[in-house]
Amino acid sequence: MGTIGKWLSLGIMILFILVLFIEISYAGTIDNGSLLKEYVSSGYEENILEQRNTLLRFQAENNLFVDGLIGEMTQKALVEKNKKIIDIIPEEIKVKEWFIVVNKTKKILTVYNNGEVYKKYPIALGKESTPTPDYKFTIINKLKNPYWGGMGGKFKPVRGGDPNNPLGKRWLGLSTERYRGYGIHGNSDPYSIGRYVSAGCIRMINEDVEELFEYIPIKTEVWIGTEEVLEEWGIKQYIEYEEILDVCLSKIIGYN
Repeated sequence: MGTIGKWLSLGIMILFILVLFIEISYAGTIDNGSLLKEYVSSGYEENILEQRNTLLRFQAENNLFVDGLIGEMTQKALVEKNKKIIDIIPEEIKVKEWFIVVNKTKKILTVYNNGEVYKKYPIALGKESTPTPDYKFTIINKLKNPYWGGMGGKFKPVRGGDPNNPLGKRWLGLSTERYRGYGIHGNSDPYSIGRYVSAGCIRMINEDVEELFEYIPIKTEVWIGTEEVLEEWGIKQYIEYEEILDVCLSKIIGYN
């Protein structure tokens, strides 16, 4: 191959790498709403985990009920441009560098940073027979690849890092002054997120809890409650839609 041919081959290779890099960057930065719209327009498949996780994250980000279903409220939030995501929190949360609120009613874990919403995550919570308690906890430890003890002999223990470990690969343990054994962790059943299925712990999408693990420090406060309980604590999380004045009506009544 001549010199020109070598340079041409090198140029094509560089161009290919650049295009690939741009595509990867775009995929990494596209928001969940835009991504979900693409899935819906092409035929949403709930049995495809990537699509379901995108829906769950969109619901959490918009203070909707996290259930993995594209219902009326989710459809509205997906198409309306005049929506406002509102979080009202008390002053004692605003002065904290990091703070976590778990909304049991909507199945949303919200991270606040200096009083502002930093990130919202979809979660799974305790089933009716083993509900997640309403309580004001604190994170007391963080573990990578935690060992699962089998719930006191009810099940066979699973070693840390095993794909079948119900705790996933990350554990953030909660304080034990009143309730013992509760934590925020990953999962071995990704389709359980968005449901009430656990023994009381807070389950997260594995990638989400790994992200949370990296930046949330020990001693971070974690308030867990239903919407009614959270409201008693001064917390409200909801979505609302602003009314848009009809321009045509304005012209009819004489305003330009």
